[in-house]
Amino acid sequence: MSESRKSGYQILVVDDDPEWHEILALLFSRKGWKTETALSGEKALARIAAGGIDVVVCDLSMPGMSGLEVLRRVRAMDAQLPFIMMTGVGTIESAVEAVQLGAYSYLTKPVNNTELASLVQRAAEHAKLHSQLQERPGAEQTQVSMIYNSPAMKHVLQIIRKVATTGVPILITGETGTGKSRLAEYVHRASALRDRPFLTIDCAALPESLLESELFGHVKGAFTGAVNSRRGLLEEAQGGTVFLDEIGELSPSTQAKLLRAIQEHEIRPVGSNKSVSIDVRFIAATHRRLEEDVKTGRFREDLFYRLSVIPLYLPPLRERREDLAALIGFFINRFNARYGRNVTQISPAAMNILYSQPWKGNIRELENVLERAFLLTEGDKLMPESLGSLVDAVPFSMPTSGESGVSETPLSLSDAVRNAEIQTLQQALSLCNGNKTQAAELLGIGRRTLYDKLEQFGLMDRKG
Repeated sequence: MSESRKSGYQILVVDDDPEWHEILALLFSRKGWKTETALSGEKALARIAAGGIDVVVCDLSMPGMSGLEVLRRVRAMDAQLPFIMMTGVGTIESAVEAVQLGAYSYLTKPVNNTELASLVQRAAEHAKLHSQLQERPGAEQTQVSMIYNSPAMKHVLQIIRKVATTGVPILITGETGTGKSRLAEYVHRASALRDRPFLTIDCAALPESLLESELFGHVKGAFTGAVNSRRGLLEEAQGGTVFLDEIGELSPSTQAKLLRAIQEHEIRPVGSNKSVSIDVRFIAATHRRLEEDVKTGRFREDLFYRLSVIPLYLPPLRERREDLAALIGFFINRFNARYGRNVTQISPAAMNILYSQPWKGNIRELENVLERAFLLTEGDKLMPESLGSLVDAVPFSMPTSGESGVSETPLSLSDAVRNAEIQTLQQALSLCNGNKTQAAELLGIGRRTLYDKLEQFGLMDRKG
């Protein structure tokens, strides 16, 4: 899969208020997006039919054709174009109808500019994700590439392009699961050594005695069990790249031997009195803060500076959420190829759940969550119910079934009324992104009444 690069989005604002056009055009221009405007639904439809629009932001109440009618006709032309509905006089009925017609979201004026910009960006990324899933590669891809849209990752890749061909040591730091090993291989593939060996050793996986043998090799009889001589990883990788994963776990003794290998370009196999010349590039990675380990004496200062000629920090997923949609598309396409399936869509509600997660396990956690959800998905669309326990972490979600929400189990009238109230409260809060003031206005009740209802149904302890 080729690298994913962020580009400016084309936003169409549909509203009969020219002043509102100017406000949103200014807001979106600060994000590097282009804005087009339409004063009526008819003009909006003509522009959408011409193509090239990434997101539509439309007012609900306009003279002539309403926002709901615009949405209905847009869906007849394009089932995936993100459509965000806004209104100053919203009702829960119109909100629900908009969502049922396929609106990505529904907002009440006045809107928070930061929240609106974030919503527009997520809507555009969601649409790009669907395009990515429609590509349907025929086989699981093995090409090493980096999936990114975020400025943080763009900065990392810019550095790599400058230094990949130099052969200098690189130290990659970042939390567990951020993709350090993949980035190391990407560096190798981007260099002149791409056709030479790329060998990896996990420094945390082996005891010191075995690790030294793996790195430097050994001669016959060097230790119990050494029945034959063996070349080490640094010799096997001659002319290529050695990736030392979790370098911070090396013992002081192994650190000293590795420092000599880097400085002198030679190694001495365990049990041997002869040195062997090596010609390899070193890339190391760690989740530890090596600067702190240097201060405490746990890691050699001279080795740290030898390894970190080019330091690269790989940010956690929570700091690069712009990459989330592209990563999701990459993994879903991989699973489609692996399992012979055809999942080509992800519901907005499911995407909202995925965006809301802290992703403490980073990309590795995301991959595991998506594979489980993929296997539980029936049909071609991943829905929130496939995400299991993650649904509980997003309290105010729209109904996930896509149907009327009527239970198959008979209920008493009081239970039915109670469930309807809870569902309506959840819908309102979801549509207002958890903003209780806007939710109260949408429901036509006072803020105090809303709080009383939330407390009555045990919802006050939930996020939102």
